Amino acid sequence: MKENSGKTKFILLGMLARQPQTGYTIKKWLENEYSHFWLESFGQIYPALKELVKEGLAVCSSAPEKANGRRQIEYQITDQGRNALSEWLKEKPEVEKIRYEILLKISFGENTEPDILIGHLDEFLHRQEELIVEMNYFIKLFDEFKESGTDCTYSKLTALCGLHLYSAMKDWAVEAKTIISERNSHNEKTKNP
Repeated sequence: MKENSGKTKFILLGMLARQPQTGYTIKKWLENEYSHFWLESFGQIYPALKELVKEGLAVCSSAPEKANGRRQIEYQITDQGRNALSEWLKEKPEVEKIRYEILLKISFGENTEPDILIGHLDEFLHRQEELIVEMNYFIKLFDEFKESGTDCTYSKLTALCGLHLYSAMKDWAVEAKTIISERNSHNEKTKNP
């Protein structure tokens, strides 16, 4: 996953292009829809929203009063903001970089006990299974939205990518466990003929 790399502005514009939102709804949307493939600092949201307004890419207004009597600020994209988003979407994406600490640990596996690696892989496998369940939930949710008239095709595609990625990583972990176990069994037999 990538950490914040100056794309916050465009993430916010993309979200505002869908519908006007408050900083809170943006934060929740980031947590739910984007966290499986993009890490964004929540501390950047409000300053970035203010910067969008300053640059004329968004406007803000008071949202309807909440039950607790507090008003929230709602942000809406401007035509200039839509143009900036459109130009960014035309740019070639940066090359993807992955960072999985478990791959580093497996790579240096000859320096530890096989049971330790198997334990790491079991935990990794469990996380992948949870993420697969989460992606399936989102895919189903996006299908339900479509049935009620809200087309979430592009959001569904990101969840589908997550589903394929986490399924592949789960399959890799199962295979890695098998290979480590077989290697360990073979080494034990050669030590004790």
